Amino acid sequence: MPLYEFEHAIPLKESEKQAIAHGITEFHANAFHAPRYIVNCRFIDISDGPLSDIFVGGKRRQINRLFVTLRSGTGRTVDQLRVLIDSVNDVWDNTVGGGGWEKQLRSVYIKGSIDAAKEGGFHLPLPEYFEQWVKDNTTQFRTLAAEGDPDFIQLAEEIETRPEFQR
Repeated sequence: MPLYEFEHAIPLKESEKQAIAHGITEFHANAFHAPRYIVNCRFIDISDGPLSDIFVGGKRRQINRLFVTLRSGTGRTVDQLRVLIDSVNDVWDNTVGGGGWEKQLRSVYIKGSIDAAKEGGFHLPLPEYFEQWVKDNTTQFRTLAAEGDPDFIQLAEEIETRPEFQR
């Protein structure tokens, strides 16, 4: 939670996927004061096979698009969602680059349909409550980090470096 699902009709290198996932994670974590480990990115190659059957305006198209699934009922404004869309587009453009319409991220759709979520054994709060949730669970997060859980190692590092997560 959230889930960024890219359907790409062009081949993406592993380094490009990593750069896109990193850029989106940084934007989402900072814009919504959320821990990085909750941001999920998925890349689906639709260049061939049954997933490539995309029609736009009744015509077959090979396009790159993104579906973002967020928590519903969070009160995000239209302006916040537009900033999200523009930021994701910037990350894509800066990573994949020009080269004509074939390389463009042609469509971005935001869906608010995650009503509740649990990750790493913890029920996640609504987005505006992440700061307090992190503070309330810091001891447990540090214990899991000490046990070697990579998600909580990352979160423990964030707790030390992000002012909004300080006690």
